[in-house]
Amino acid sequence: MTTWGAVFLVVQGLVFVLWAFQMFRALFQARRIAVAKSGRMWPGPFAALAALRDWARSHPRERNQLLVTTAVLFLFIALGPLRATLHP
Repeated sequence: MTTWGAVFLVVQGLVFVLWAFQMFRALFQARRIAVAKSGRMWPGPFAALAALRDWARSHPRERNQLLVTTAVLFLFIALGPLRATLHP
């Protein structure tokens, strides 16, 4: 593996860790909203979907950060095989 290959993998791993942190944070916040609205410990799937919608509307900055991080992660995933074929 070349140095650039290792750097690419490290950066891709860091982007994934950032994405996972943001996603779990969003899911836990949405669950908190669902529990508060439904009053039940285990809200159903429809309450969870409504809570995700409410979270997305009430946290526009975090939603946009998550969307950008997701796009960057998809870009790195798409560039992985391309990078490997250009620089074996």
